[in-house]
Amino acid sequence: MQPSYAELHALSTFSFLRGASHPEELVARASLLGYTALALTDECTVSGVVRAHVAAKNTTLKLIIGSEFVFEDGGKLVLLAASRRGYARLCALITQARRRALKGRYCLRLADFAAQPMTDCLAIMLPGATASGVAQPGWPGDALPRLKACFPGALWIAVEQLKGADDARSFAQSLALATATGLPAVATGHVLMHEKRRKPLQDVLTAIRLRKPLAELGLDARPNAEQAMRPINAIADLYPPELMAETLTIADRCRFSLDELRYE
Repeated sequence: MQPSYAELHALSTFSFLRGASHPEELVARASLLGYTALALTDECTVSGVVRAHVAAKNTTLKLIIGSEFVFEDGGKLVLLAASRRGYARLCALITQARRRALKGRYCLRLADFAAQPMTDCLAIMLPGATASGVAQPGWPGDALPRLKACFPGALWIAVEQLKGADDARSFAQSLALATATGLPAVATGHVLMHEKRRKPLQDVLTAIRLRKPLAELGLDARPNAEQAMRPINAIADLYPPELMAETLTIADRCRFSLDELRYE
């Protein structure tokens, strides 16, 4: 029997020059592959969620609304709206971050969570951090206790298996961090495209973002096409069952739908 899986970290073309697939394509592919749920988590925006929502209404796929953030003081996080109040908090945070910076950019700090508690949002800490092609420092030393205080019972450690040269070390580090902190670990795919044949387009987007000729991308290009949506059985070959089961636990806690919104 095929295991169940929810993808909790997926970027579309609304993550400018990063995602290589439209929201509708991600939804259609996730539904075709039998995913239980899909979280659209474009970087500091929810601009693509209406398209995803409309597409998902024609499927049995559960759509989760979220966003990815890279912090000015280091670290990278995915936030998911668990309720209508969580969605409002998420939108307010995006507005705050965008208003601080020039158009097309944003600025967010860990301290912003203390000033504006993210009630009814779930958080997933991501390994590494890259925004707009610029390498960011790792998480600051005091990040975990601060995030645990801001997201009591609602914080996870992401584990990515993308068949890269560093997979084994990254996998071990993520699990060790989860064990040391008492936080649950969860499987994520860091999806940038709905299918593998979009890899050449994703490379072109990377070249444009970095202002480099395509032939000179080198290690800046993705090493493979594993950041496409993968069949569930292929995912199950890479992740322990408990990490896949945790995706369903998170998806079950996210109960917000755009259908709840009305003009007032």
